[in-house]
Amino acid sequence: MIQISTKQVRVLLAGLIFSACSASGMNLLNPYDPLIRPSYTNRYRTQWALFAETGVNTKTFNTAGCEVDVLRIWQREQNALAMLDGFCVDSSIGQFREKLDVDDNGVRGYFCVSGDLDLRAAMAFSARFFFARDWSIGLYLPAYSMKLKDVLWVDQTEISDNPQDILTRQCLTNEIFERAFTLGQGLQLGGWERTGLGDATLLLEWFRDFPQQRPFLKNARLNWRLGLMFPTGKPWDEDKIMAVPFGNDGAFAIPFGLGLDLTFGKYIRGGLDVQLTHIFGNTRQRRVKVDFDQTELLLLQKSKAYKDFGLIQRFELYFEFYRIIAGFSCKVGYEFFKKGDDTLSSCDPFFFNTIANTAERLEELTMHTMVVNTWYDFGYNKPDMRARPEISFFARIPFNGKRSVQFTTVGGRVSLDF
Repeated sequence: MIQISTKQVRVLLAGLIFSACSASGMNLLNPYDPLIRPSYTNRYRTQWALFAETGVNTKTFNTAGCEVDVLRIWQREQNALAMLDGFCVDSSIGQFREKLDVDDNGVRGYFCVSGDLDLRAAMAFSARFFFARDWSIGLYLPAYSMKLKDVLWVDQTEISDNPQDILTRQCLTNEIFERAFTLGQGLQLGGWERTGLGDATLLLEWFRDFPQQRPFLKNARLNWRLGLMFPTGKPWDEDKIMAVPFGNDGAFAIPFGLGLDLTFGKYIRGGLDVQLTHIFGNTRQRRVKVDFDQTELLLLQKSKAYKDFGLIQRFELYFEFYRIIAGFSCKVGYEFFKKGDDTLSSCDPFFFNTIANTAERLEELTMHTMVVNTWYDFGYNKPDMRARPEISFFARIPFNGKRSVQFTTVGGRVSLDF
């Protein structure tokens, strides 16, 4: 029997904590998240699971980490005059801006924008196959349904006899939806509904239990995983405001994770998990800034651009009461996500990458979430049963972050090992 010393456990814990000082993005349902996925052993060869959840609240944190309306995540106001800047004078937008010869006084042409983004439903399916005692390979596929509603654009331009204010209202702000759609190659400033798949993930995982003959520490489980994420999810819809991607925006990705689970006594467990995800860059049509003062919801220019994605990191820490009453267990966990800066490289020589990369949506984002998960194992006292069902109910509660939209959700899971 292999024994792990107290010193070795401390070294493993320190290594995990050191490597997990940061992690990733929007808190959409992740079916292989260690805090909500089914428990597993090497007694069964196959595990199927179905997840479902719905959002009950949405929290949005801006660049300073303050909670704001979802459409003010990047800027407090949207500048309709600046959206016309940065274009060639002989272009249709440049000619329109020259005709609209007014000055930006800090309120003229500005909008205060508000709206509600709801996660109506999220579902996921997983199939995991165990082989060679310590190995498994799993396939995970999520799907999401979102809605942006109650979108309101409030014109901040002063109602006065000033000719510049009158001209701005008549030619621009009173017709902002039509102007954005015509000049912005189909840019829509209203609400939307989107339903579709997320990115499918194929995951290879190794795990092993190391029983410990100690008064308090009874078992240590080590695991690592390596996978490939396929771009099956909806990408960012560049013609709708805040129409975020349901995955890695059309790009392949490789997740790699490490985990350590410890069993203390008969009923208590605790653990750490770290996952790093590298997203491969891709090229597609994207909206880009062409002037430093432009705001994120009013980007008229679309350009074929290569995006180099920032590294996604995730750190999780959990504490669990295991089978405290018959087959009931309860887990409380903390997740910290961080995503590094993205970088755009436009394929159009007429636009400057230095300007395009000042967009707030490309900057680093973080999330902090608490997770509560309770489940019942129908095979808790029947180790020889041919199929082991399990049912779970969980809640994910965000409480802090930066440049992130986070959903408070409640959900459930059913799984079957056989």
